[in-house]
Amino acid sequence: MHKLLLLLFILAIAVAGTIYFVVASSPEHQAEEAAEEFYAYEQRGAFSKSWEMLHPMMKEKFPKGTYIQDRSDVIMNYFGVLHFTYSFGDIEEMKNWLPTVEGEPIPTVYRITVSQHFNGKYGNSTLIQDVYMAEVDGEWKLLWDYQNMDS
Repeated sequence: MHKLLLLLFILAIAVAGTIYFVVASSPEHQAEEAAEEFYAYEQRGAFSKSWEMLHPMMKEKFPKGTYIQDRSDVIMNYFGVLHFTYSFGDIEEMKNWLPTVEGEPIPTVYRITVSQHFNGKYGNSTLIQDVYMAEVDGEWKLLWDYQNMDS
């Protein structure tokens, strides 16, 4: 009887480990982890590191120095943010997504709804924005949606 229980216990651990490995290695989970890393950098004011996680298309739009200055000015100075937290909503896989009207489609992205909760000198506020994670050369990169904007 003990051998049967031990065998069932080992089998249960193996099944749980396999399920965890499959979920943890899924592209959706990897995209979410990368978004988590991006916002952790932003939260700490490490804008140089968060810039590194931008998709090449975003890096063209925002040179590194400009990005660091803009993010610092907007988040820390303009809004007077003393602290912010963030949370993620649903994650959705999207095929042939266009970041801009005239751009080339990206075969697969994961849309993540991000809520940033700011505590600043002007009170509390929340910014809700969809971000898109795409894999580029084995690394997950972040994009914003510019489809409905006039350039």
